[in-house]
Amino acid sequence: MAGLAVAYNAQYGGGSWNIVFTDFTSRDLPRAFENAAGFGRSQTGALIQSGPRYVQKYMWAIDCMVDSEQAEELEALYKAWDYDRAKGKSVAVGITDATFGATVTGQATFTTAPTFTYASPRKTIVSFGMTGV
Repeated sequence: MAGLAVAYNAQYGGGSWNIVFTDFTSRDLPRAFENAAGFGRSQTGALIQSGPRYVQKYMWAIDCMVDSEQAEELEALYKAWDYDRAKGKSVAVGITDATFGATVTGQATFTTAPTFTYASPRKTIVSFGMTGV
C-alpha cells in the first residue's frame, strides 16, 4: 500500500470501516511531527530543552480525492467515532501511513472533523486532521 489507511470499529451500534487514501490533492506529505519539543538558551548560554517527556506524536493533515462512496464511508466512520466519544468511550482510530519512509502504524484521534467538497458526480475531496495518541 502506498498511501494512508484509517480503520475504526464502532463500540455502539456496530459498524467497521477501513478506508485507504491514495490520491492526495497536494504534493505536501500528510504526516508531520507534533513539534511539542523545543530548546532555548539560558542567560549564560547553556542549552535548555523543553517539551513533554515522551516521543513526539505524529499529526496528519489529509486532503484527498476519493470516490463518493468512500466519502460516505468516512462520514459514517466519523459519526460512529463521534458518538462513541460523546458516550465516554476510548475512541482511537487505527492508522497506517505508508506515504513516506518507513510505514507508520498506530492509533490516532480526529482533531479536525472531515469536510467534503464536490469535485464531480463520482468524486469528492475530503479534508480532515488527526493526531497520534
